[in-house]
Amino acid sequence: MVRRGVLSAGLVCFALLTTACGQNAPSGNINEREIALARLAAFESNDLLVLRPVSPSISVPAADFMSVHGAIATPALFKDHWTLFYIGYTFCPDVCPTELTALSGLLPKLQKSLPDVHWQIVFLSVDPDRDNPKRIADYVHYFNPDFLGITGSRAMIDKVTQPLKAGYRVSPHAPGDNIYEIDHDTAYRLISPEGKMVAILPSPHDPAAMDQALVQFFKEVVQ
Repeated sequence: MVRRGVLSAGLVCFALLTTACGQNAPSGNINEREIALARLAAFESNDLLVLRPVSPSISVPAADFMSVHGAIATPALFKDHWTLFYIGYTFCPDVCPTELTALSGLLPKLQKSLPDVHWQIVFLSVDPDRDNPKRIADYVHYFNPDFLGITGSRAMIDKVTQPLKAGYRVSPHAPGDNIYEIDHDTAYRLISPEGKMVAILPSPHDPAAMDQALVQFFKEVVQ
């Protein structure tokens, strides 16, 4: 059953396709390496309820967003970082606080377990009519001052969320009405520095379990 404020990650379907293509990862910092397609296709998660590989990976389309620091665009948003990407909205009554709390618990674990990886948490508000960059920044910084909050036009939001199958639905309301709810997907999406979604972490989110799963993923896929 779908609860108000959240679309179950189980409703989001991913075709986990395999590929015989592959190439050796170039030398250099771990944050700059291209995912080798053969390793991604061969990867088997210890627990698909914690981490599910996406093979072939899905490129995040070019789109323009706004943060409290100004304009920001994909794929430059992801450059030099591994990103955990989450959609929501600041008026979310309970789901977003729960998920952002889990991310605030996960981030320091990852920084300790994978110290050579540059991590970032990106929160995309799918409620641009009520959420401006200042409000979003204040909201996410309550959970962690390093979290990045962004939003954009409905067209830009849909341009990114649709290929990533990050579903959301705005409840019917009259133009100018500020009282409405949004159902949305709760999965975290793992985005590579090349701007490609390579895995999802469905809810419920246990920081310790996610940390272990991501360590395994980096050991076997990113290397």
